[in-house]
Amino acid sequence: MTAPSLDYYNIEELLTEEERAARDRARLFVQEEVLSEIVPCHRAAKFPEHLIPRMGELGFYAPYLKEHGCAGLSHTAYGLIMQELERADSGLRSLASVQGALAIQAIHSFGSPEQQARWLPGLASGKLIGCFALTEHGHGSDPSGMETRAKCKADHYVLNGSKCWIMLDW
Repeated sequence: MTAPSLDYYNIEELLTEEERAARDRARLFVQEEVLSEIVPCHRAAKFPEHLIPRMGELGFYAPYLKEHGCAGLSHTAYGLIMQELERADSGLRSLASVQGALAIQAIHSFGSPEQQARWLPGLASGKLIGCFALTEHGHGSDPSGMETRAKCKADHYVLNGSKCWIMLDW
């Protein structure tokens, strides 16, 4: 296993055993399964897709949620997992944080029970990949410039504005 990080602020003593275990699990994954192949993948302009379900097995997607196959860890454990993934590769960490904090969290918070049952287990396991796109004519992906608004009108919403939709073809 890799040497522990320097702990200038004595943060280690503030962590629970569960948080340390989550961090150490992510650290071991990075050391044993990621580091040896991340540079070759980068040079070949390839993402190590086989790591996606592995990260799901390890509970790295929305680990702060408890239902639908999520790990039920603290937000601190989530941050420690993301820190270890980032140590290896920003793209790998981005996959985990977008999959969890944007795709899974949105469906968990706003999806119907049917949508949650349909999508969350596959997203949490890494068998499905979620995505997030934020874009608008004239503003790209700058949320501060967005003009499109949704206004509640009785029992429905009125969406005013112009959105750019992104089509993914796998």
